Amino acid sequence: PVPTISWRKVNGHNPSKARLRKSQAVLEIPNVQLEDAGMYECKAENSRGRNVFRGQLQVYTYPHWVEKLNDTQLDSGDQLRWECKATGKPRPTYHWLKNGVPLWPQSRIEMVNGVLMIHSVNVSDAGMYQCLAENKYGTIYASAELKIL
Repeated sequence: PVPTISWRKVNGHNPSKARLRKSQAVLEIPNVQLEDAGMYECKAENSRGRNVFRGQLQVYTYPHWVEKLNDTQLDSGDQLRWECKATGKPRPTYHWLKNGVPLWPQSRIEMVNGVLMIHSVNVSDAGMYQCLAENKYGTIYASAELKIL
């Protein structure tokens, strides 16, 4: 006999936008998002028995900004703290540039997880800074200018 087919998201609810096609044999999720990821189960059953198949849906995305940089003016001797924050899967890594040149940690300069800190800024720290957030699907940039008064 023709089986009855049903779909469910294990440990969650089927996305409200999900559609069933071809006598419920196909689960279609338009415009898939990170929250749609998870284990899905397809069950086929009739009077002769049933069979269950599970499959993992993994969703990957390019980075996009949650928090960007703002132009900043500081007095000489102040501390700069800039944070750029991006989401994406896999999780983005961060790199910093100053006037287009890669910035490296130094005695006064720290860079950790998208946070740039410069202790006791001076005139030589002034310039255009860029934060790069990247994963294997893309790279995004945020820019800001640091002026020292």
